[in-house]
Amino acid sequence: MILPSIFVCFCLASAVNYFRTRRQRKFITNLKGPFSFPLTGALLKIVLLTPKNFFKRSADYLGKYGALTRCWIFDRLFIPVADLELAKQLLHSESHLETGQKLMSDWLGDSVLMCQQEHWSQRHQQIAALFKPENMLQLTKLCQQQANQLCPQLVQQAETREIFDVWQIVSGNVLDLILTELYRNRFLSIKSANRFTYWLASPLKRRRQRRLIKVINAENKQIVEQCRQQQQTKMPMKSEVFIIDEFVSTTPSREHQSLLDVLLEYEKLTDEQLCSELNTCNYLGYTLCSTTLCFALILIARHPAVQQRCLEELRASRSAEDGNLPSLPYLDAVLKEVLRLHPPQLIVGRQLSQDFTYTHSLVGDGILPTGAEIYINLYELQRCEQQYGKNAQHFQPERFMDHPPELLSFSLGPRSCPAQQFSLSLLKTLLAPLLLQFELLPHGDAVRPNLRLILGSQNGFLLALRQR
Repeated sequence: MILPSIFVCFCLASAVNYFRTRRQRKFITNLKGPFSFPLTGALLKIVLLTPKNFFKRSADYLGKYGALTRCWIFDRLFIPVADLELAKQLLHSESHLETGQKLMSDWLGDSVLMCQQEHWSQRHQQIAALFKPENMLQLTKLCQQQANQLCPQLVQQAETREIFDVWQIVSGNVLDLILTELYRNRFLSIKSANRFTYWLASPLKRRRQRRLIKVINAENKQIVEQCRQQQQTKMPMKSEVFIIDEFVSTTPSREHQSLLDVLLEYEKLTDEQLCSELNTCNYLGYTLCSTTLCFALILIARHPAVQQRCLEELRASRSAEDGNLPSLPYLDAVLKEVLRLHPPQLIVGRQLSQDFTYTHSLVGDGILPTGAEIYINLYELQRCEQQYGKNAQHFQPERFMDHPPELLSFSLGPRSCPAQQFSLSLLKTLLAPLLLQFELLPHGDAVRPNLRLILGSQNGFLLALRQR
């Protein structure tokens, strides 16, 4: 009696699931994908994924089903994408701006990365205000100060010429600059699953995560309050009607604005939203700078011709000393090629709140239905030979010199990274003195990619140094 009852319940649940998704199924008949079992769909594809086998399985998946596919998991429609043609259309769309990254909402809250699309434009402008031209020069000087602190830490490694993991040194210095000392020893473990699955599978880890988030936000609020008090002490005590005008005209000019200074200019932001913005900028800044700098050092070490050309460009230019970073086109191309091959944030997501109409040269014109979750795999997309040439898997910075291809590591369109130029300037500022002072030696095992929240390496970032 029990088995027939289970069978009947399973059939009813499968029927309900099918009728709930029949509209979505009607629009995606032109897309290939794995076989979907009743009710569970292609759940096996997700269950067997691990951080270590993600890259091999995703390459096999794309080879079997193509760069634009569909995958059902229960009643959720996933659209894995590694196709530049569709990705550009979606990312440039003004109507589809929801990222759908609900798993990290406890940490990142209603931030620029997570906010609804009607709030996106305003929040984007607020963050972009930090990187105004008059602020960039002083921010670059801060980066140079941090780079000067990084070199002495590597001198001891250069003297011994022993193989070491550069991540252990680089990540700490980037944290000093981007995250401040408050976040140096924080740990957040967020699995690639929905919030309910994470709560069910890892209750103790989730409890620890929530406790750490509370600690981080409490420290954020203390910093916010201190910044408010500092601003108030600089404000003339006049009537509220004239405070803003007087503040603009009488406040002594500062060397640079911090992120909090910019955000506090918008009085509509609550303390919770301010904490969310700080957490988001910390996460994205740490993600980009640490991993990209480590991958850059490894790739340059293993390509002596690239290292020599970077060195000649730096020695021929006074950029490394006077901060004129835009005059280093080849080093800029090197960093962009590193970001192409090793994007720190592998997946760019979009959750469709309305139908998305697209055109495509291979699968034809079509519609991706409301409720679909689109995940653009930048790692595979930016290594595709059809879009980046026969040598797409190889490290060739020259491709970004004359006719540069599309680089999606900062995303595209209205929801692209507002700190793109500053991030490249930061990376060049940190990398230039290292190349001038040290020869990077290609010692140690090759990098074995690993996927967590960011792109990393299972065996670290191993190399050796020799002082010039």
